Amino acid sequence: MKTAIIPQIKDIDVKTGGLKLSGFHLDSSVTQTFRRAAEIFDAPLEGEHPIVYVHSPLAPGEYRIIARRDKIELSSAGSQGLMYGLFTLSELDRINDGALKEFDAFDKPTLALRAVSDDISRGQISTLDNFFSIIRRLARYKYNTYQPYIEDVFQYACAPAWGRYSDPVSPEEWRAVIAYAESWNITVRPIVNLLGHFDKLFQIEEFQPLALRRKDGTPAPVMDPKKPEVRELISKLLRELVDCFGPGVIHCGGDEPVALTTVYGKQEAARLFIDHYTFISKELEKLGCTMMIYADFFAPPWGDYSVPVDLAKELPEGTEFVFWDYETREAYPFVDALHKQELPLYISPGAWTWKRFSCDLHNCWENTQGLLRADRGRSRGMIMSSWADGGDSLRELAWPGLLVGANFSWSPASGYTYEECAALIHKSLYGFDAAQSELLDPIYHHDRVLRRTDEFEFAAELFRSPFEPVALKDWENISILQALLRKAEADLASLEPKRNQDTFNALRLTVARAAFTADKIAALPHEPVRTREQAVPYGEKAMALAERVPALKEFHRQLWFACNRLSEWDECAAKYDDLHDSLVSFARLTRLLRFFAKKK
Repeated sequence: MKTAIIPQIKDIDVKTGGLKLSGFHLDSSVTQTFRRAAEIFDAPLEGEHPIVYVHSPLAPGEYRIIARRDKIELSSAGSQGLMYGLFTLSELDRINDGALKEFDAFDKPTLALRAVSDDISRGQISTLDNFFSIIRRLARYKYNTYQPYIEDVFQYACAPAWGRYSDPVSPEEWRAVIAYAESWNITVRPIVNLLGHFDKLFQIEEFQPLALRRKDGTPAPVMDPKKPEVRELISKLLRELVDCFGPGVIHCGGDEPVALTTVYGKQEAARLFIDHYTFISKELEKLGCTMMIYADFFAPPWGDYSVPVDLAKELPEGTEFVFWDYETREAYPFVDALHKQELPLYISPGAWTWKRFSCDLHNCWENTQGLLRADRGRSRGMIMSSWADGGDSLRELAWPGLLVGANFSWSPASGYTYEECAALIHKSLYGFDAAQSELLDPIYHHDRVLRRTDEFEFAAELFRSPFEPVALKDWENISILQALLRKAEADLASLEPKRNQDTFNALRLTVARAAFTADKIAALPHEPVRTREQAVPYGEKAMALAERVPALKEFHRQLWFACNRLSEWDECAAKYDDLHDSLVSFARLTRLLRFFAKKK
């Protein structure tokens, strides 16, 4: 019997006798302790033999399974451990295609907090049903916290213009998500950025007076902590937020406030940052909450906007810090630097989907393992970050990366190789065998064919104007990538997932968008066109590309609305419309003298 699942089981001893879950039913001791137990399994359990629950004084999240051909006994201290044990049974059933053996297992989480940060502020906001689907899947892979990143997508009564153009979620909808998550032993705690990343909000007239102004007078995407009205608004926002999400930790952002140090200099920026978040911490304390913030203002993975790490200790006692770094590195020295300050710390790798057509699964695996190795078990937990920079890559694409995070946050010492981990992910998500799993790997890493100098350079070519020469520096290998993507399209067509069709369809969109981009790079000029004879063939190719854009946009639209509300679809649709119009214009002008006047 295969025993490797996501996440990896700590201890399992397989016996000789065989058993099939189809021969079992859920005893009332199970369903009364965890009322959603029947929803865990891929098929109803209506067999003769019982799966029973035994209350045991184990630690939270721990469970024990004694599986015999005539009885399966699950022991835990309550519904959470029972749920984890039931999911383990289901995953073992999936990985073994229903043919199990008798076994004994004991399992427990290594990290207390196992969370997913889900960016719903830059692109897509789930429908209520999709939020529920996310919760069920997080529970299956033994995450215990869902952290929606809600820059401007909470509907505040005190600030009606907040998220005016972003389709914000009402408190009533959030309460429905919170209640559903509780039924799956998932805690929902928001991330609300209360300093930086105000890019969209400061494009709304009512909020521009709150912006920090650059030396040229333009608004930076950072609130100015010197302005009293900033504090007044934050106090109101927090009251509504806590009224919805309840007491507990509130993640208040604080990442990448680059303009703060640019405008005020590092010394004053440090004082302003600390004063600002001390105020927020005190406001939260009044509401029965504690504060969590990102650590990069003191420990930056990039840039030159930070202040000395020891200044982090000047924030109120009990402030929790999240150290994020999404790069694959030989070492992560800021992990040690933060631990030396004896700060309550969480680490945060990334799912690697932002500004790309797909999850870079290998980078995700290396980044997650590397951060955990650097941490050496000292942090309180792990937050797997899924970002939506760019807004048009479907959030469904993050799931393979989130399963990597699920495995290593439960079992940081897991010895799965990348190949083993990928195979387990695809078996669990789709029911694919090892050979079928291998067909997906080129889709995640299609741009590795190119000797790219920038991780995101290839995807940026999709919506680039045809009037600008192709900027991809490694375009000489584009024919190899075109062939790879044609094969990937055929490979996907040969596969039929047993479950999670929406996630699989997102891979199909990945291939469609990447193939179009590769064809566009191959078809359009890489340097300025000098003669009309050179221009005409490019025009014919541009028109052929333009004819493909409406179908690509429609495919994207269908998948968007399969999981999401309107959110920012209009922004995404406009990118396709602009691309189509610019290709048509380019094709028309290549036959006219005006084309060369335009180029000048």
